[in-house]
Amino acid sequence: MTDRSPNPDKLLEMTAAFYERAVEDEVIGEMFSKAATDHAAHLASWLSVVFGGSRDYLRERGDLGFVMYKHMGLGISEAQRARWANLMMDAAAEQFGDDEAFLRRIARFVHSITHSVREVSNLESDEVRRMIGLAPGEEMLPISDEAN
Repeated sequence: MTDRSPNPDKLLEMTAAFYERAVEDEVIGEMFSKAATDHAAHLASWLSVVFGGSRDYLRERGDLGFVMYKHMGLGISEAQRARWANLMMDAAAEQFGDDEAFLRRIARFVHSITHSVREVSNLESDEVRRMIGLAPGEEMLPISDEAN
């Protein structure tokens, strides 16, 4: 963990607060009601990697290819992308409101990643599979599941 990486407990609190809002939200709630119950923890773990903290997500789940795979075929709309970004920034402000530098960093990241994920979610599955090196019909499991 670097001196610029956020506190992992605060990241988990942020993603849990985001998730609570997302499940109840009229724009993205249905999408999140189907997500795994440990989604907030996975999201916090991934954000930790992004911001220079623990690399557990990479060891346990995989790299950006796994993130792309998990969003394949969701067909995320611009309204859903924008709502996700707004709810995440609200949660970030609650947890990290006293850290303006981190809020600027996460705002840049959220803007970038939400556009990328939205784009991937609307591509044909075969195109996403080619991008991440999967054969047609091949499944991608979290690394920790592949080891078992």
